[in-house]
Parts: sequence; structure tokens; C-alpha cells
Amino acid sequence: MKKLALLAAAAVAFSTAAVTAHADETNPAIVHRQAIYKIIAGHMQDLKAGLLLKGGSENLAWNADAIVDAFKHMGNAYPAGSDKGETKADPAIWSEPAKFQEAGKKAFGAAMALAEATKSGDQAKSIDAFKALGGACKACHQDFRKD
Repeated sequence: MKKLALLAAAAVAFSTAAVTAHADETNPAIVHRQAIYKIIAGHMQDLKAGLLLKGGSENLAWNADAIVDAFKHMGNAYPAGSDKGETKADPAIWSEPAKFQEAGKKAFGAAMALAEATKSGDQAKSIDAFKALGGACKACHQDFRKD
């Protein structure tokens, strides 16, 4: 019985230490922005299916609005020091903040244009706006994302 209790105590201590060590290494800002990008990517996939692949999304405007909302949460996603840790964020984000902010504004503007286009019901306009947002995302990734 003592061996079992000792083994259980060791397992708890080890797992607690492992979780604590991992938590200390994870920067909350990195977790925050990665979650936002996953949200954007999911909605972009649904829009792609509905607009380009004819997978038939009935929720084009909802998806586009969700992307706009996600972008609104990006303002505090890159604080100083959040370049440390498990991240694909390029140091240029912090060394060239004006350029990074401009890229973000372009992407946000493209997301707003997509939301407007999807509400219009004009398929061609929505496709063009979707491609424009994809281009804005790609441009930002080229300059500010590590591979």
C-alpha cells in the first residue's frame, strides 16, 4: 500500500511540475493571437467552400462578419515581449511597427469589404473581395511571418 501511495504521489508531483513548466513557457499573447488566426482560417475555409468550390455555404455574410470581429481582437495580440516562445511572428513586427500596422489596416479593410460584398448577394463581388482579403493576408504573412 505504501508503494502505491508513493507512486501516486510521485505521479501527481511529476504531472503538476510538467503542467506548471509548460504554463510558464506559454506566453498568453501568443496563445491569444494563435486562437484568433485559427478562427479566421476556419471562416476563410467556409467562405472558400461557399464561393469558390461551390460547397454551398449559406452563411457567407456570417462568416465574413466573424472575420471582421476576429480582426477587432488583434489590437492587443502583439505586445512587447510576445516574440519570445513558440511563435511564427517575425521580429519585423516589433522592429517595423508602422509597416505592420499598415498591413493590418489593409487586411481589416479587406475583411470589411468582404463582409459588405457578401451581404450584397453579388457572387462576383464577393469572390473578388474574398481574393482581395486572401491577398492582404498573404502579403502580411510574407513580411511578418516566419516559415
